[in-house]
Amino acid sequence: MKKVQFTIDAETARLLESLAEPRAGNRSFVVREAVRRMAEQEGFEEYLDWFEQQPGVRASLERGLADLRAGRTVAHKQVSGRARRSVRR
Repeated sequence: MKKVQFTIDAETARLLESLAEPRAGNRSFVVREAVRRMAEQEGFEEYLDWFEQQPGVRASLERGLADLRAGRTVAHKQVSGRARRSVRR
């Protein structure tokens, strides 16, 4: 483990304390977990940026939204029901 010192504002300190309290006051754990989650989020955002750049993705999403607005979609609950009925046959 490496010891690191940093400065935070009062609101962030309050949040850190409130998050650490149910974790036996372990502020280091909260900070480590926050940094890991932020890194995961960055990776996910990079993936979304890459995904949007793939040919046809934006057009496909726009078509899907247009279908949704026009009522040309089927609710998940209906699809699940149909699938269960077809499995029983």
